[in-house]
Amino acid sequence: METKPDTLDPLAQLEVAPEEEYALLELRLDWPYDLEIYPEHRQLWLRMFVLTEDPLSWIADRGETWATANVSDEVLEVDVYLLLDLVRRELEEADGDLGVAVGRYASTVMHAALTYEEILITGEYPNLALRGELPRLIDYLDGDTGGFRTPEIQVKRPWGPVGFGALMDLVQDAFGVIDLDQSPVVLTPVEPADPGCKACKGESFDFPSALAEARQNFCEAHSDMAVELNTIRIGHARQSNFAGWRAIDKAAMRINKLSEPYFAPQPPRIVGPTPNRNDPCPCGSGRKYKRCHGA
Repeated sequence: METKPDTLDPLAQLEVAPEEEYALLELRLDWPYDLEIYPEHRQLWLRMFVLTEDPLSWIADRGETWATANVSDEVLEVDVYLLLDLVRRELEEADGDLGVAVGRYASTVMHAALTYEEILITGEYPNLALRGELPRLIDYLDGDTGGFRTPEIQVKRPWGPVGFGALMDLVQDAFGVIDLDQSPVVLTPVEPADPGCKACKGESFDFPSALAEARQNFCEAHSDMAVELNTIRIGHARQSNFAGWRAIDKAAMRINKLSEPYFAPQPPRIVGPTPNRNDPCPCGSGRKYKRCHGA
């Protein structure tokens, strides 16, 4: 019988972390029921992840914790990432109380999400924070937490690989928004229909991972459609944030222990409309702005 994640001991999970791999553990945080703090426009969901290693560690001064937000019609989802070594140090300081150890990070982000909800739901917050026009969601750890207290901690998902969604979050925090259309895909029917092709049956596929996996069993016509759609969406995402997309590419290779591309994209340090002349060029070339797009 498969063990349910919420019956697993979160402290035991931290002890058995696969430290030779890039892995991710998702924790579930349950706040006290008497909190009378609600967002104005969306349901506010917080997801917390522990990472064995940072896939973007080639970037200097990365820190050990990151947070970003994703918006849908009904939900404002805030995702928090902590490195395993940080969590273990915080546990020592908190005498083994995991709620205290990670709660200060969660409560800081929850309070910030409520404070900046109006801007978060526009999708512009990551770019504004990157330019220094607003604080990062994880800033002010010792500041006001808006009434949030110590949460109860359970395991929501045990250790597993670092997926595309986590990479997108980490890169968005470091490089700003990447405009990738991740809406589910239903491909146009074709004649004659192939009974072994799920696309011919009108099924919906999450993009990009589920579509890529399902495509192996598509009929030829739907396989070609999937390739074309992928090319269009990825092309648009790349154009929207070239350095960020190159960072996803490099991090994905690193996670899968493949040969990494030689380039090491650096986040733009922008205060105002253009980088400083000696800052890394936002295009991800690795050259200074004055010797690249600022020439």
